[in-house]
Amino acid sequence: MAKKEQQAQSPELVQTKREWIESAAYFGAERFEVAGALFSETEQQPLAESQVKSRLNKYKGGV
Repeated sequence: MAKKEQQAQSPELVQTKREWIESAAYFGAERFEVAGALFSETEQQPLAESQVKSRLNKYKGGV
């Protein structure tokens, strides 16, 4: 049954830096905040949602 639960979960959302910046509202953030959090990444590098959330949290002063 564990396999069925894993299959039911959707795969993690992966987008480019530009796509994440354009969808900043998804995180409840401003575009400049997402851009600042992802500053060191290349423009076309694919980034997973969890990576963006983590970097944005650190950028905003979280631990």
